[in-house]
Amino acid sequence: MDIKELTDLLVTSSESSNQDRYIPWWDNSGEGGTYRNPFFREEVVREAEVCLETCGTGDLLEPAGHYGLTLFHLLVWHNFYNMVEKILCDGRVGEEVNLPDRGGYGATPFLLACLRGNLAMARLLLDHGADPAACDRRGRNAYHYLADPAFEGLTADFFSKERSLEQRADIARLLDLDINRQDGEGLTPLACMLSRSNNPHFTWPLTEVFLQKGAKTDYVDQNGSTLLLLAIKNEHFTAALVLMEQCGEMVNMADREGMTPIRYAAEYGLEALELALADHGAEPVKRGRPDTERLCEITNRAFGWVSSNKRDGLGLALYAARKLLWQADMEDDEELAQIIDLVGNVLKVDRDCRILDLCREAGMDFTAPVWDGDDTVCLRDACLGAGGRTDVVRKLLELEVDLNSVVVKGRTPAHIIASMEGQGEKKEAFFEEIAAFFSRESMEQTDNEGMAALHLAVRNGHTGMLKTMIRKGVDVNLTEDRPGEAGVTPLHEASACGHVEVVKMLMAAGSDDTLKDGDGKTPAHYALKKKRIGGRELTGQERADVLRELIHVDLPDEDGNTPLLLLPDAGNIRELLPIFIEKAADINHANRQGQTFMMLRTNKDTVKELLLAGADLHKADNHGNTALHYALKCGNAETACYLIRKGADYNRVNKEGMTPMQMAAKAGYETVLALMLNASP
Repeated sequence: MDIKELTDLLVTSSESSNQDRYIPWWDNSGEGGTYRNPFFREEVVREAEVCLETCGTGDLLEPAGHYGLTLFHLLVWHNFYNMVEKILCDGRVGEEVNLPDRGGYGATPFLLACLRGNLAMARLLLDHGADPAACDRRGRNAYHYLADPAFEGLTADFFSKERSLEQRADIARLLDLDINRQDGEGLTPLACMLSRSNNPHFTWPLTEVFLQKGAKTDYVDQNGSTLLLLAIKNEHFTAALVLMEQCGEMVNMADREGMTPIRYAAEYGLEALELALADHGAEPVKRGRPDTERLCEITNRAFGWVSSNKRDGLGLALYAARKLLWQADMEDDEELAQIIDLVGNVLKVDRDCRILDLCREAGMDFTAPVWDGDDTVCLRDACLGAGGRTDVVRKLLELEVDLNSVVVKGRTPAHIIASMEGQGEKKEAFFEEIAAFFSRESMEQTDNEGMAALHLAVRNGHTGMLKTMIRKGVDVNLTEDRPGEAGVTPLHEASACGHVEVVKMLMAAGSDDTLKDGDGKTPAHYALKKKRIGGRELTGQERADVLRELIHVDLPDEDGNTPLLLLPDAGNIRELLPIFIEKAADINHANRQGQTFMMLRTNKDTVKELLLAGADLHKADNHGNTALHYALKCGNAETACYLIRKGADYNRVNKEGMTPMQMAAKAGYETVLALMLNASP
């Protein structure tokens, strides 16, 4: 890559929305699931850095593209932080650090860093002489660029704007400029921000910062709209809440058409906002106080505006939640159940778990059982079930909520977490971390279904949680109880689910693979089980992997069946039979009906392998049937011929008085019959 290629790459990236790329200036760990990867590949960054090592001042300050940005501007825009730092430190760019673009827009590198919300880059430029008070040709300063993160023609994607939200506020706190400077349109930074409908999700923390710095609030636009009314119209909900709290005089001020803030909120269905305005002195459009059910609906809808990347409405939604909690009757289970259901949904978007602080302030008991129709619920369990987040657990601990007691259906918090599905490195790190908060006793407590959290963690393959459980000293041979599958150990569960890593961990921790369930079945039997309810059929490879980790694979159940005798039902004989032979399983073992494996599986290839391993072809079941009888009964003439050649007795009479020769004659197996007759003395 040469300088021209690099410049062309950065120009295209900055001007084409479908080709924009950059180096992230926030912690981007765990962002592989974004709709697309907007970052430069590492090899591209390395090539660019090599190219820039020898790049002179002239090339760095050469204008490019439609907007006259220099290569140095473009490096700042795309966050080539290391190279910008090196260029500044070695003096290739000195006083030119304040050079505006050559397209006449007046954008300096520092203003572009502010527009991006790139705190580290802004600090770097300031440390090397950037003028924080520089303005562009429209008269906009750095505060304007923070408040309105858009530059005509330059591509700044939603993703980067949202991720740099907090940095934008930090840059504003860092600066000490004229917070009330008006641009060419007469807009201060605060008025500029609230007049735009396309930026509330990227700028909402700025209102408080600007007000703390002395921003004036007397702006009224050409239609007579105050800042509060503008904030409401343009969906700056956090700003609206702050303004109604700090500038009460705006609450009832109408625009030239007579539209007041509360009337606008009512007409456009912004019910939470309508509530807040009424509480702050606005004349209500509707009379009467909403009941708890109605408040729940309003609060739910308010949180519906909020998502992981659209958090501007969170403050307003929490306002509605606070009003709901303080109005609710804490002795009314119906109202409490509605709130508990609401809290579970709220936690999916409330990153800081502030709703839980509100619940505590309102006096809610997190572990009190609440009747909900025919069911029982509790606030603690609803919180834990809301997607499973470590920060929720930490908040509950901070609020001194008991995380080990049983409240509903015999389940402890450990049960709830262990019941969650999902595997993978990141998931297991979560399960390992969160299990550390629970006591060993709560992990061994059996619920109303007879299962402990230990069994659930194993069933769901949560190796991370199991690791913590083992470290805490849980009984790895703990059995399930009725009404569940009595006698089932964690090793039974792991074997049935094909979780070989879990099997390895349990065996290493001292699990006993000779323990039997209520039907006398061992973990090896479970590895060969047919599909369980709600589960799936294991593959032959999964069964094989589990069996290899077990030591005892030859113990009979109550019907006398060893795991080997379950093999015909399990399938995958070609893959699994060699494992039993390697582990010295008794291939002549008979169940209570006297049946051996060779009687139950009459495929010729299987029979050959069994005979090579020492199978007894003369052995008979309780009804006098030998393997030859079984082969003929199953219509397997080819196997019958093979057994005859190996010396099977075709004149042996079973308890029904039938010989294999008679069976062959009756079935019309001429080839088999001919072989018998030719073999007769």
